Amino acid sequence: MSQKNVEIVRRGNAAFNRGDYAGFAENLDPDVEFRDFAHAADAPETIKGVQALLSMLSEWRESFDDFQADIRECIDTGDHVVCVTRWTGRGKASDATVDNLQVDVYELRERKIVRATLAYPDKAAALEAVGLRG
Repeated sequence: MSQKNVEIVRRGNAAFNRGDYAGFAENLDPDVEFRDFAHAADAPETIKGVQALLSMLSEWRESFDDFQADIRECIDTGDHVVCVTRWTGRGKASDATVDNLQVDVYELRERKIVRATLAYPDKAAALEAVGLRG
């Protein structure tokens, strides 16, 4: 079952990178919780619900050109998928580049992402958060 979870996360990531919000949302539980430890100062750390998440992602796309999440590695831990991810983009107004390598954790239940927690500093911290040692 958990390898299926990796596939669901990768499928959702591919839809996100294409800007396919409907395809992205198909992989989410309606009450998904999204937490970003590296959130912008004017954004909440945690949001809940598909519509709130899609609205925030739309704002990201409006602010950045070439905004992408390149999953470099997935670690299957059962109900969680730990992903080493490189986030890149370029500010439309500022032309400043974003290039962050971080670790993101996705919790799945019944083949849907129920929680996404972004921006752990490293694999060890993310693995510990899901109850494993790095």
